[in-house]
Amino acid sequence: MILPKDRTLFANLSTSFTGFGDLLQELASNSHSGFVRVSFPEYEGALFLLGGEVVHALEETSNGHRATGQGAGASIRARAAEKNGLINVDAASAEVVWLIAQVLDAEPLYKDLTSSFTSLERLFTKLQQDALTGFVEISLAGGAGAAMVLFQAGNPVESVFTSPEESLTGLDARAAVVHSVNTVGGTFNVFRARVRQDAPAPGARPLGDSRALLQFWSEVCAAIEEVADGLSSQGRFRMALREVLVSRANTYPFLDPFAAEFDYKDGTISFDGPVPGDFSKALGACLGDTVAKLAFQLKRADLENRVRAKLAGASERHAAVIQRWDLADDIREFVA
Repeated sequence: MILPKDRTLFANLSTSFTGFGDLLQELASNSHSGFVRVSFPEYEGALFLLGGEVVHALEETSNGHRATGQGAGASIRARAAEKNGLINVDAASAEVVWLIAQVLDAEPLYKDLTSSFTSLERLFTKLQQDALTGFVEISLAGGAGAAMVLFQAGNPVESVFTSPEESLTGLDARAAVVHSVNTVGGTFNVFRARVRQDAPAPGARPLGDSRALLQFWSEVCAAIEEVADGLSSQGRFRMALREVLVSRANTYPFLDPFAAEFDYKDGTISFDGPVPGDFSKALGACLGDTVAKLAFQLKRADLENRVRAKLAGASERHAAVIQRWDLADDIREFVA
């Protein structure tokens, strides 16, 4: 699989001289999001990192073997301890890493389509109309190049194109692969992500009319945002929160940014649909992770105390809300 990247952090490190465990620890300490690729002749493995945590793995060999998940991750670590291999570390957005991890185990939808009978542009249009979540693999005729286009609910969210002459991502990549297919021809495989069967957490229950609850959590988020952005730059809090929500999406699927149920913008939380019973527990845990993440990134051990000072008096102002939804444990880190 071709993996998109924003930039390369480390290129062509030798497995003979690189401590792989130490490298992963360094990436974890820097909350790295992206891919760590280990390659040998006829072998390619990749670990997927979100906020420094390995969330998925993929390995492929030239004889067609393909594996994902924990088994692949263990195999990649073992191969990284062998000699004469190469390690590359690439950065990518948390959203792209999460989406690719979601579609790694996708099921084939169309196989071995050819440009002789199928227009790539018309195929893209159909996939948009069908609201595909998945990806398209494209191989140019004669080994002239390869590409991957990722779709999320019908929207092409990322593209990567490689050829002997260039490597492109984004809109440039999509335009280049369409032009190349029209010029030299190619074949396409379309894969659809399997629908995730997320069951609600034990004891989860809708909370009905929860406007007061959302207003309370909006105030908490706005306070953390004001403190964090005041110590760094505008948008730092929202970026950190989004990365945490993505990394926690398996545990709290209703907070997954891709699910489009939860959103925080301009000091206000919105939630599309009934608020689940474990909403406050989930959001409190994610905000705790966000504050810890920001404290490390900004090197501000006093960040939590600053947030608590900012929220001084909130427990009195929202006493009824805190009592009604039993929020004492969920807000302990933020509200005195």
